[in-house]
Amino acid sequence: MELRLLKTFLAVAELRHFSRAADALHMSQPALSKQIGALEASIGGKLFERGRHGAELTLFGERFLPDAETLVQDADEILARARDASSGRTGHLRIGICLSVLTLVPRIIADFRRANPGVAITLSDLSSAEQERRLLAGKLDAGFLRLQASAGLSSFKVIDEGLALAMPPHGTFKRLPSDLAVLNDIGFIALSRARGPGLAAQIDRWCRERRFVPNVTQHAEDVQAVLTSVAAGVGVAFIPSRAQHLLRDATVLPLAGRHAKWRVGLAWPSARDNAVTARFVSHVRAALSGS
Repeated sequence: MELRLLKTFLAVAELRHFSRAADALHMSQPALSKQIGALEASIGGKLFERGRHGAELTLFGERFLPDAETLVQDADEILARARDASSGRTGHLRIGICLSVLTLVPRIIADFRRANPGVAITLSDLSSAEQERRLLAGKLDAGFLRLQASAGLSSFKVIDEGLALAMPPHGTFKRLPSDLAVLNDIGFIALSRARGPGLAAQIDRWCRERRFVPNVTQHAEDVQAVLTSVAAGVGVAFIPSRAQHLLRDATVLPLAGRHAKWRVGLAWPSARDNAVTARFVSHVRAALSGS
């Protein structure tokens, strides 16, 4: 049963007149009559009695009217949902995040949710390496991670990040000592290499350039545990500089050098056609350009 025939029927049923319904639908009266005839043939019954003053529903037509209204309404709702899905206004978005963007990205995501209430969002705190694996495997739709992203991923820069040294509160060092070896007397707290391979590699490069080997006395499985240990005076730690907002009373010393800088960006699969992801990427671009 064609939807256009049902809409023609509903127009005649509402206006009780073939000519007026034809005008409302922007078609000729013969064309409208032909459509009503086709509908009557397909359902096996007469829908209207035509007279000098218009058209009245037959008993069969009156019984068919509620079903026709329901069918058209359901079809319109299905089409609306399909349009929303194809435009990225509805769906599910799986986003990976990292510590470096926690002062910026939650607000951007909140703004996106307000503008797109039909999109459900799942956030996962993951290392850049794990985000890349999940993006390429189709288990994440977008991720805020360390650049440069792997082949198969599109990306753009969100922020510049840097390496910093977090010192315990009430410590003796207010600046980076010229002899880094004195820091080994305090001991270093390090994030597990498996949990943060990118950060570990960054630290390795920075230390190698200075021929320094940190004395790691404690490992942690997440950055929050590293920061908590520093705040408790257990040791010092290399951290992303933007993590300092999570530290209270501790001294955070930004580090210099070409191996102390990197970029964090938004990445998403290049080949996957996902309207929700495309809408989110555009939103993030606009938010950054306006900030």
